[in-house]
Amino acid sequence: MKKVLISAFLCTFLFAATGCGSKHYTITKNDGSTAVSVGEPKFSKDSSSYKFENLDGQEVIIKREDVKEIRQNDK
Repeated sequence: MKKVLISAFLCTFLFAATGCGSKHYTITKNDGSTAVSVGEPKFSKDSSSYKFENLDGQEVIIKREDVKEIRQNDK
C-alpha cells in the first residue's frame, strides 16, 4: 500500500512539473502564417535567424526579416 501511495504521489508531481516547465511562444511571420515554439526561440546573430522546436518536436529556423512578431502564449 505504501508503494502505491508513493507511486501516485510521484506521478502527480511529474505531471504538474511537466505542465509548468516550458512556455509556448507564437511566432507570426510577415506572410501571416504562424508557428508555435516549445520554449523561447533563440536568436543567432551569426545567421540572423530564430531557431526553436515546434510542437511536433521538429527544429525550425526562421530568418529575422521574415518574423513580424513573437509573443508568449498565456496558459
